[in-house]
Amino acid sequence: MKMKSALVALAFVAMGYTAGLSPAMAAGNIYDTLRADPQFSTLVKIIDATHTRHNYVEGTRTVFAPTNEAFDKIKGGYDDMLGETDRVNTQALLMYEILPGEHTPESFKGKTVTMTTLQKDNVTISGEGDVLHFGDAYGANQSGEAIKASNGIIIPIDSLPVPEFSQSSDVPVPAPHEGMAPAS
Repeated sequence: MKMKSALVALAFVAMGYTAGLSPAMAAGNIYDTLRADPQFSTLVKIIDATHTRHNYVEGTRTVFAPTNEAFDKIKGGYDDMLGETDRVNTQALLMYEILPGEHTPESFKGKTVTMTTLQKDNVTISGEGDVLHFGDAYGANQSGEAIKASNGIIIPIDSLPVPEFSQSSDVPVPAPHEGMAPAS
């Protein structure tokens, strides 16, 4: 019996599994971990098409990562996110899903916080309910267990979060161009 236990332990060590090391950790940085997990294949395709891989490799990050199912919910599909025309908008959406630093879902438990994303926009994250929520009305919920990578945390989410832009009455309205009627 002792010999069998020793062989099982050796097999786990040979495969890269040691006490406290999750299988996702063996994949490396956030990008490599996303690439190795089939539930993120669409996200990886979009990361590659927008040339934003460096955001997932450099620095310590927390990524709220839409799953393939999240992208499948987009009316009209996500193909336009892969093209050159919408690259800048897609890059901004991807950077909105990334927080500097390492934050576990447990670190948000029981509170609502506002943080600045890699896109430099603020996002509200709520851990007050049963499900961790990232964003406001156009946000997303955590849809699976967080995954530890060598440079941060990946939190799977159920839809593509979009930042809310508010229109303030303090924003000056530009004067109409010559030949245009003023707005009523």
